[in-house]
This record gives sequence, C-alpha cells and structure tokens, in this order.
Amino acid sequence: MAVSTPVRKNNAVRFGAIAAAIVVVAAVVAGGLWWKERNEPSQASKADCAMAQKTVDEAQELPSDKAAVDKWAKSTAETRRSEMKDGYLGMRISTYEYWAAENAKGKGTPPSNKEVAELADKANEHCSDSGIELKFPPIAS
Repeated sequence: MAVSTPVRKNNAVRFGAIAAAIVVVAAVVAGGLWWKERNEPSQASKADCAMAQKTVDEAQELPSDKAAVDKWAKSTAETRRSEMKDGYLGMRISTYEYWAAENAKGKGTPPSNKEVAELADKANEHCSDSGIELKFPPIAS
C-alpha cells in the first residue's frame, strides 16, 4: 500500500505559506491605517469651526480701550472653553485671540503675516471635514 505523504506535505506547506502571507499583508494594512488615523489632526464639528470663524471676525473690530479688549478676551475664552468641543482647534483660535487682543492694546509686536497664515493652515486642518474654511486676516500693527 503506497501513501502519498510527500504531496500532502507539500500542499500543506504551500497553503500554510499563503495563509501566513495573507495574515502579514492584513497586519501591515491594518497597522498602516491605524498609524494614518493616529497622526491625522482631529476633526472639529461644523459648529466649532463656525464659532472659530466668528471669533476671528470679532477680533477684527476690537476697540483700542484696554478694559473693553480684556472684557472681550475673557468672554470669548469662556465661551470657547465651555462650548467648543475640539480642544486642538480651540488652541489655535486662542492664539489668534491673544495676538489680536495684544495688538489692540498696543502691546508687543504683532505676528508676521506668515505666522498668521501658518496658524490658519493648522486651524483649517481641523475643519477640513466641516465644509468651513477659516479665514484669518493679518493682525495689523
């Protein structure tokens, strides 16, 4: 009686190698997707992005009265902290708030147009899914 074990053994090795390759490919794809998701910026809601743009727009009309500017800055910060869900977008907007308030009070050197544009780009990364494009005007000196 002849048993064909070498053929069965070869088939088992082939199927095992194919299965191992499939598992490795699946792991690499899953790992790549996880890594991409982990490194993407958070996505703010449409409401957060609208609030951010409203804050930037209000910053364009700040008075030169220090007390009024301080009141605006305090009120805006409280609203942002209590209502804005995306803290990373909030951090970007708080930077613009600070620059605008300091400029309105005549303190310090205003940021360059390049710095404002870079901040806008970073903030817009958080609003890419919301359909709102944030526009940050330069901070005048």
